[in-house]
This record gives sequence, C-alpha cells and structure tokens, in this order.
Amino acid sequence: MPSTGKRRAALDSPALFAYPMHGQRKLLGEGYRTRDGHLIEWLGHDLAARGGVTVVSRPEPLVTSVTRRRPVGAHATGTRSVDAVTLRVPDPRDRRRWWVASARAYPSLPPSSASVPALVWNPFAALAPVAANPFAGPRRVVLDLLDDWTRHYAFESIRAEVDEAYATAFGRADVVTANGAGTAALARRHGRTDVVLLPNGCDPHRFDGTSRATGPTTVGYVGKIGRRLDLEGILTTVAALPHVSFVFAGPVLDAEYGVLAGSPNVTLLGDVHYDRVPALLQTFDVGWVPHHVGDREVGGDVIKTYEYRAAGLPVVSTAICGIDARGLDGVTVADAAEHASVIASLVGSDGRAPRLPGAIPPEATWRRKADVVLDALGLSALRPS
Repeated sequence: MPSTGKRRAALDSPALFAYPMHGQRKLLGEGYRTRDGHLIEWLGHDLAARGGVTVVSRPEPLVTSVTRRRPVGAHATGTRSVDAVTLRVPDPRDRRRWWVASARAYPSLPPSSASVPALVWNPFAALAPVAANPFAGPRRVVLDLLDDWTRHYAFESIRAEVDEAYATAFGRADVVTANGAGTAALARRHGRTDVVLLPNGCDPHRFDGTSRATGPTTVGYVGKIGRRLDLEGILTTVAALPHVSFVFAGPVLDAEYGVLAGSPNVTLLGDVHYDRVPALLQTFDVGWVPHHVGDREVGGDVIKTYEYRAAGLPVVSTAICGIDARGLDGVTVADAAEHASVIASLVGSDGRAPRLPGAIPPEATWRRKADVVLDALGLSALRPS
C-alpha cells in the first residue's frame, strides 16, 4: 500500500485518472492483457511527459490486501497507482456484492485535480461518494464499456445495483465508447445514441507468424474458461477429433468446465501471463473461439481473435456478435456443430494448418484505439509529436 504522501502526489498531478475494471494488482499479475490494460499502457506512454496516468484501483479489503502476494513486474511507462484499502469486509454469502461495497471506499480526489479528465471502465465508480467520484465535478469523463454487465452471468445477484451504476454513469459521462455491438446497444438503451463504437484490437508488433508447432495438430484457446464458452460444443468437437490436441490457456472460472481435463486430447495450462502468450501462439495450428451465441454472450468484443490473426493463425469461431465486422481475414465462422469438420479442412497432410499471414488493419491496433480515446478525453494536444 503506498504511503499517504505518495498517494497524494499521484492524485494531485496526473494528466489522466484511469479507473480499470479491477486494479493495478490484476493488471500487473496478468500483464496488461485486457482492454483497459492495453489502453492504460498506450495512454501512459503518450502522457508520460505531461504528468502521466494515475490508475485508481478498485478498493480492496484490508484483510486480503495484506495477505495476498503482490504481483511481480514493472508498472506501465508513465503510470502510477493508487491502491485503496478499506476496513469493509466482503459478504461471504455473495462475493459479487463487493463490487457495490468497494465503490464506497474509492479515495477522495483533491480539489486541485478537479479539471483532470477520467477514463472509467468500472461503472460502479459512479456510485462512489462525491469527493471520490470521478463523474462528479467539472472534469471530462469517458466511460468505456467492456461487457454488458446487465447480461453477464457473473453479476446476476447484483443486477439492480448494476442497473443503478449504469444509469448514473451514462447520465454523467461526456463520451461513451463501446467495444462491440452488444455494449453499444446497452448504451443506446440508456439513451446514449451518441455512443462511439470502438472495437478491440491488438499490438501486432508483439506477435510473430512463425510456426513452432510440433506433434499432433494443435487447436488452441487463450482466455477465461467459464460459462461464456460452449462446453457441449467443445466436448463434441474434442471427441470428434481424437488425433488433435486441444490446448486451453486460462483460469477455469466455473467448476463444471473442469470436465475438460477428463478428455485425453485436452490440455489445461492454467492462467498464462500475457508476456508468454506470443510464444504460446507459435505452438498452435488453429486459434479457436468456441463461445456461446445468444443467451450467454456478454456484449463485448473478443480480443483473442485479433491476436490469433496477428500470429498468423487461421481462426475458427462461432457466430458471436460482431465477428464479421472486425475487418480481419482468415476467420471461419461456423456453428459449433461444424467446428470439427472446419478444423479438419484446415489441416494439411503433414498434420499442420498453414499459417495465414494477414495484416492487422491500422484501425484495429491499440495504438489507434488510444488515439481515439485521447481525442475523446480532450487530451489530443498532449500526444507526443
């Protein structure tokens, strides 16, 4: 936990406040791999000489902040963090309620920072006390939407509070940006017909199209393993291709998905730090997006699609919202029942699926996304020449 003096300095003089979905601890632990992390990296780089970005983490309970191991790694260039703690204790009956309770413990913002703009991903920040609320006062605020939390299964128990947070945030934000068609629809339902569609992207320079795949044909998935995935479709595909290796890199969020470990041609790697993902993708033949379509979609865009293609992987995906509007080649969209035959069609006689080098359009890079956000924040004049 930073000293009072360091926290005051971080709050007093930044060019930008950033309120990520979780906080600095998670950003470091994962390697800035999420949309908020990628944008914080670029904005920190751009604003480093003008005060940088202060990352205001979602407050943590004191009891867990002192027992959890701090992640190893350097903060993104041009960023500082404020890691608030609180004596409040999570409700053991419903961990999701911490999203609501933690908002009451965001640190107060000094009057001297009243004109510093804010970029917000956690809508519950709109329910913080006035002195700590990034939406209060004259500052310019951009609300950037990650997923539609009114549809996300993880937030079912606090749906009323989610609705309240969104209503407040949408009512006060100067600009709303959305990562996909589903989140743009969420904004419009709240009267924000001015929502800016800003899909996800990637940093192409991080990836290499070289194949280092060996052994059986390897189909890979990188991401959280939970109810967003079509478990029945995955198991059907895995069973239909017993000679193919299926590798899942990511934490298992829901217990029922542990059944994947029982398939002899499935490997669960657990969570993989983002620094290791480019090398991991070189060992795949096909990038896979076996997501549910419809009820279990959460409205957001899928970052891994861009990263698979930046690594030259052919991609097989279900028809998730917006999949055809990303400007990417090399993506085959098919019903889950057809994924086994599609994967088989991509594989040559040597057991390898040839790489499909394809340029990531400039508008699909995080560099370009950060430029759009800088303009929305009114900070384009601070962009390095």
